[in-house]
Amino acid sequence: MSADFFSRRFLGAISFLTIFPLSEREEDAVDSLAYFPLVGFLLGCLLWVCAHAFEEAFYAAINALFIVSILTILTRGHTLDGFSATLDGLARGKDAGEIRAIMREPQRGSFGVMGLVLALLAKYLLISHLIDAGSFHSLLFFPTLGRWSMVCLAWFYPASQEEGRVGYPTSRDFLWATGITLLCSILTHGLVGLGIMVLAWVLIYGIGHYCVRRIGDITAQVMGASVELIEILALALLVALLGGL
Repeated sequence: MSADFFSRRFLGAISFLTIFPLSEREEDAVDSLAYFPLVGFLLGCLLWVCAHAFEEAFYAAINALFIVSILTILTRGHTLDGFSATLDGLARGKDAGEIRAIMREPQRGSFGVMGLVLALLAKYLLISHLIDAGSFHSLLFFPTLGRWSMVCLAWFYPASQEEGRVGYPTSRDFLWATGITLLCSILTHGLVGLGIMVLAWVLIYGIGHYCVRRIGDITAQVMGASVELIEILALALLVALLGGL
């Protein structure tokens, strides 16, 4: 793998997942799935730095509010929007065509709005607890795991090509993304991180199976919903484990 190939795909992943337009080549973003977890890890590093910087100045609750806001801004809220759209489509749509039409609507129904609020509230409360407990390394873990879920869905299930933005990962792409996520899991939480990664895969499989049955394939909105659900799962499990220590 050449350095130029790596840099182009990596910059494409950053451009696709964040507010930073580092690559103007659309094909780089389409073929950048392998580096999604690495972008998630870099987002986590930024959150870790911010959490430490705010630690002395603010209570954990205020710190957590900053962290959730920063993550939402840096990712342009795309995964949250996908989560809301997916909830709306699955709740209101009766068949695949209707679900897709609802998911593409710019407005969100009550079910999508409630889901969005609950997702933000859950992440805020869980991150606040982790910061209060001094578990700052968890901020590196959950964004990495969330973006790995996108790679898993694209690898194991048919990805929609309606928008032309999601590519088909190769076996090397999947192994590279999984290796990054595995390394992050073990370095941040040891065997606990590995166990959470396994449980996350179970949930990812369930999400993919259900959505393919209802919609026919995996859309960009479903990938966004998966990121949010996996992040909340990881945070909730870490909080539960901290409470048991």
